[in-house]
Amino acid sequence: MKRSRIRKLLASGILVLFLLVMMQLTGLERAELTVLETGLRDGSGFVQAGVTFAGNHVRDLFQSIFLFGGDPEVEELRRQIRDLEGEVVALREYRIQNQRLRELLDYRDENARYKMLVADVIGRNPGNWFGEVKVNRGANHGVERGMAVVLPAGLVGRVIAVAPNTSDVLLITDPRSGVGAMVQETRTPGVVKGVLDRTQPLRMFYLSRDAKVERGQYVVTSGLGEVPKGIPVGCIISTEKDAAGLTQTAEVSPLVDFNRLEEVLIILNSVPRG
Repeated sequence: MKRSRIRKLLASGILVLFLLVMMQLTGLERAELTVLETGLRDGSGFVQAGVTFAGNHVRDLFQSIFLFGGDPEVEELRRQIRDLEGEVVALREYRIQNQRLRELLDYRDENARYKMLVADVIGRNPGNWFGEVKVNRGANHGVERGMAVVLPAGLVGRVIAVAPNTSDVLLITDPRSGVGAMVQETRTPGVVKGVLDRTQPLRMFYLSRDAKVERGQYVVTSGLGEVPKGIPVGCIISTEKDAAGLTQTAEVSPLVDFNRLEEVLIILNSVPRG
């Protein structure tokens, strides 16, 4: 049924095309055309114009695709743009790194009493992100276990393991850490430790019950132990009395951004030079 219908349509189309061709051929020889011939000629003219218009657009589209995709000059320009983008990113990275290193060197020069060594952070433990980092300086560079690690912003941690060319640093945000500290304004001593949830503030324990400890006061190292005195640690954000009522504890927000450790300074002498 369907084939029969298709054959009929094809036959009708061929017949119409034949009539159009004949009228086109014979019409040129006659000065006047019949009404039917005029209508068919006009109709065929509209069809031809539509087909021509669509054909031109299709041709332009294919030309644009093939020319744009295969033009060697365009491909070369694209490559040059990619190269320039890479160079811009690399230059920006050099500028940022130079700025960080300049800040470290300025801090080292301002604290000439201590011998400091610049080290790159080359590793973190994914399971203990805020607990330890590895740096690219070790025993061959004079690093020893227990040395303090700092940034201009404040205390980072201390060295806990040393290899010939690398060292492991325990951050003050780790609960295993414990640093002698004091409230800068009141000189009230205590011990700063990390907590299990390392995204939470540090805790400063053993503060005297009667000491005036308030939000907004700063905490610095006390110099008891291997970490030099006076290194900034953080800022007190809250306090509370212990359950027994003998001491109080403060929450301390660290000054160092432990998410962005890239270079650090290792203090090679805990006792200031004279």
